[in-house]
Amino acid sequence: MRRLRIVAPIQLAMVMPELASTPAQRWSALPDDARTAALSLLARMIANGVVEEEAADAPEH
Repeated sequence: MRRLRIVAPIQLAMVMPELASTPAQRWSALPDDARTAALSLLARMIANGVVEEEAADAPEH
């Protein structure tokens, strides 16, 4: 049986054009393949119940 090693999650920095200062501009600056992969992953996470809707009265962090 193979053993899997799970590493600690990290946030990777992404180099974006300096002109892409808003989230919408950064999203549109991504290649189509990256946007498709991100949306597919998000859809799978939502379908599996990993992403939950935030309650309106929840405290902000």
